[in-house]
Amino acid sequence: MLYRDVKGTRAGGENPRRTATGGPARSPSIAQAHIIDKQPFVQLFVFCGLWYLLAYAAEAPIRYLLYLVGADNMILARDALIMGPLVLLFVARALRLSAQPLFLTVGVLFAFHSIVLIGTVGSFKGAAYGVKIMINLLFGFLVAGGLIAPGRRTFRVLATIWVLTMIGILLDKFVLTFPWTGIKTIVGDLNVDVSKDWMVQDTLAKRVAGFTRSSICVAVFMPPLTMVLITRVRHWLLRGLTLAIAIGAVFMTTQKGALVAFAPVAAILCLPQKHRLGLLRLAFLAFMGLAIVLPLLTFGLRMEHGTGVFSTESIFLRIVYTWPQAWDWINRHQMLIFGVGLGGIGGPQRFYAPDNFNPADNVFILLYAYFGVFALAYLLAVVVLAMRRVTGDKDRVVTATAILAFAFGYGAVLSMLEDQSAPLFIGAALGVLWQETRRPALNSATARVRGTPFSRYRLWQPAAVLRPRHAPAMAE
Repeated sequence: MLYRDVKGTRAGGENPRRTATGGPARSPSIAQAHIIDKQPFVQLFVFCGLWYLLAYAAEAPIRYLLYLVGADNMILARDALIMGPLVLLFVARALRLSAQPLFLTVGVLFAFHSIVLIGTVGSFKGAAYGVKIMINLLFGFLVAGGLIAPGRRTFRVLATIWVLTMIGILLDKFVLTFPWTGIKTIVGDLNVDVSKDWMVQDTLAKRVAGFTRSSICVAVFMPPLTMVLITRVRHWLLRGLTLAIAIGAVFMTTQKGALVAFAPVAAILCLPQKHRLGLLRLAFLAFMGLAIVLPLLTFGLRMEHGTGVFSTESIFLRIVYTWPQAWDWINRHQMLIFGVGLGGIGGPQRFYAPDNFNPADNVFILLYAYFGVFALAYLLAVVVLAMRRVTGDKDRVVTATAILAFAFGYGAVLSMLEDQSAPLFIGAALGVLWQETRRPALNSATARVRGTPFSRYRLWQPAAVLRPRHAPAMAE
């Protein structure tokens, strides 16, 4: 068997383990607990997702080895861990003549926004790059609870990745300089820096990446990974210690935006369980609002700044240069109200407008360039999803909301979606919110598979769904 992490459930799907709040965890059967309603595909998605995150956490040494043998482009093979399961799931559904509303909807949206980009700048490569960025959201949405609420084996793998990342950070900060620091690799005719050498002599001010590709990768990756891991930690002191270590890791990267976003979310997660969800929702709304208005209200602003890694120089550069130039690029190239198109700013620009490359450094600017006014509709849908009444597992909703709050908090000064791991966690958070805030089915005859946003009402359902709650589960 490829990967199995669904053992240990009682009759009716209840898991004997206890959650961090002390109550019994609801771990439904495989058809209920995951968005994908076929067990082999659940195992495949979780398996590939874990290997993808492991490759992300150890990207620097992997790129270094490929660099030594002159095979820089082989790093793209990791994308097969994302595309492979998606293609197999689509083909399996097609062979069963089962239309998949989620795939159809996402496909239509990707095609439409890609056509917009081709019409505005005429770049097929840019559109493909944009799809590559956004496809991780779809993968994360499908794996959902498999990542946000990990089982025992998945938890152990994620904990191992967390420890590996911490070891890399500490070694890079205090012990040695890795051989891959400062190398430049060429992937698809694009230059890619690995663990950029910032020439900082002060140990405390040194930006570290550990085994990841850059310090930003650590700052993006460690907070959501820690939020997922503490779902299995019951004692408040151990939760606080784990979060404090993660904050220390982010501090060593000198990424101030990540610190500002992560610190309040971590503090809320240390509060009693009954207070967490409400405060996290407020933090989520505040951070999303900040991400939207910050590049708008600061337009034309001038401010004093100091120098050094913990100064306000970086926000000054965004306000004075990056954001105004991004709005100018969008204004000159957008198609009516549809933005520039999928891949209309940031990384994809290196294919069709390298002299005008702009990192955006704000998630709202990125989304508006990609989708135009549709970005507002998509953000509104996320807000509605995050604020809906919880009908399922509240612990999962707390974790998912915490991840979204951090994502938009850091997204105020960073294009979070261009990172490889962030869309996975964001997509998983959205998937969990969808399945844990859905209206309960009226009766078992018209019940959907729990957590399947693209399944249709039908009379037949897997036995795990139609079985009465207290009926004994059949041996697998």
